[in-house]
Amino acid sequence: MPAKDIFHESVKVALQKDGWTILREDWYIEVDSLGLAVYIDLAAQKFIQAEKDGQRIAVEIKSFLSESNMTAFQKALGQFLVYAKAVRKQLLEWTVYLAIPVDIYNGFFLKFELIWEIVEEYDLKLIVFNPATKDIVLWRN
Repeated sequence: MPAKDIFHESVKVALQKDGWTILREDWYIEVDSLGLAVYIDLAAQKFIQAEKDGQRIAVEIKSFLSESNMTAFQKALGQFLVYAKAVRKQLLEWTVYLAIPVDIYNGFFLKFELIWEIVEEYDLKLIVFNPATKDIVLWRN
């Protein structure tokens, strides 16, 4: 099993503090009958499923610590798009979110116009969290 993202527990606690129930902490999705599957638990990240008030979300956690911010963003965007499509193919009621630390949101996502244009164009759902306090700072639906 791949390693958990360094912020996995922070995001998990933040979601629980926000009233979410954690249903599972990894997710294997078979995409088609020919055996194509997506294991949404890649190195340095972890997938969490959560539920609150009948709403169900899947959260991909990215720390942005091991690479340049642009490289990490490109990888996160690609993963988000693949995971969102795989989830929609199987479970239409689930929404996929990308969880990012507040310093990355403020210092990278909001700083560069191109990044924010991509966020809007691809309708990235974001959970911005504070890893120190284990709180959710912002939801971008």
